Amino acid sequence: MDLEPEGFVEQGYGAVGDAFRRNFQDPGEDAAAVAVFHGGRLVADLWGGEDVVNRRAMPRDGLMMVASCSKGITATVLAMLVQQGRIDPDERVGTYWPEFAVNGKERATVGMVASHTVGLPYPPLGTGLQGLDLHRGEAVTRALAAAEPLWEPGTAMAYHPVTYGTLLDEIVRRATGSTIASHVRRMVAEPLGVEMWMGLPAELDGRVVPGLWEQASPMAPTGEEDAEPGSYAARRLAFLRENPPMDPDFTDPQEVRAHYAAERPGIGAITNARALATMYAAVLGPVDGTRLVDESTLELALTPRTDDVETLIESGTAGPDIRFGLGYQLASPSMPGFGPSSFGHTGAGARLGIADTEHQVAFGYVCSRMRNIGPHGDPRWAALVEAIRGCL
Repeated sequence: MDLEPEGFVEQGYGAVGDAFRRNFQDPGEDAAAVAVFHGGRLVADLWGGEDVVNRRAMPRDGLMMVASCSKGITATVLAMLVQQGRIDPDERVGTYWPEFAVNGKERATVGMVASHTVGLPYPPLGTGLQGLDLHRGEAVTRALAAAEPLWEPGTAMAYHPVTYGTLLDEIVRRATGSTIASHVRRMVAEPLGVEMWMGLPAELDGRVVPGLWEQASPMAPTGEEDAEPGSYAARRLAFLRENPPMDPDFTDPQEVRAHYAAERPGIGAITNARALATMYAAVLGPVDGTRLVDESTLELALTPRTDDVETLIESGTAGPDIRFGLGYQLASPSMPGFGPSSFGHTGAGARLGIADTEHQVAFGYVCSRMRNIGPHGDPRWAALVEAIRGCL
């Protein structure tokens, strides 16, 4: 099977192709793709490697579930709804969702939910819910509405791996009458002509390239057994023991279909590098005449919201120093991007979608060989980002 990368790079961006090709040897790739926009123009679009689950070369139209890169998509929808005046990030959640304003959450705002400071990083223990029911649906939404936060909202930050999407989805549904998944299709995917879903149509299942971990998922309940009783670390561990991370059994078509169909705005987007890069380019400026977020709204979305609060133990896949604006992850050592003006979101396994306001660059990277993101980012997308930076 010929696994030589396919696609194109424009003149002057050859280093991106070279870095992408080298990644398959060191540190190693299975199936992967990268796309780059500069100044609103697609300058690199590459894919290659092998889908080891389905034993095929990475197809041009291959799709991947991009884990927490989904949060960057949700942040874009939220920014667009703020821009339209349909949601106020400084409004209390209870204004849109009255049942939420109980048990210490009365003053919690939409911005606190979007910046991971609301104090609900996991559903409460003892719900009896399992699997996808912990990610979406009326039962988990009711449980979160009734829950007592683990800290006073707005006073600390800890990454909300799945509840970020569950909470924002209910806020958006109450405020607009439509789910985030619906807004993604109408406001992002269709205007830009890109392939992006939260809840994949069944006829597209065969195009998905599954991701496989080289080692245990970073969300696995290990490494904190000596956590002080009552601490956040201990409570997090208790949740992960009750409800460990899950991936579908790729030999079970019904289980795979359930995962792909689930609308999970925090982790469940199915898309490709091309679409991620296009979306972020259209956040920065027009792409074929379509711009998603205006300058003033983008400035609001990128205003840091977590720099002045306590950061609890790193509890996601983004590194120990994660920072957030209004849903977007901001530049840090674990997601350095192209410099201090980069923003976007990493995804478990080392997927990445980012943009940079200073350099006017947008970047999407997806991979099926999944690794933990280290304290300075993943070496594969780090090499690609460095190559792009050298081309600017």
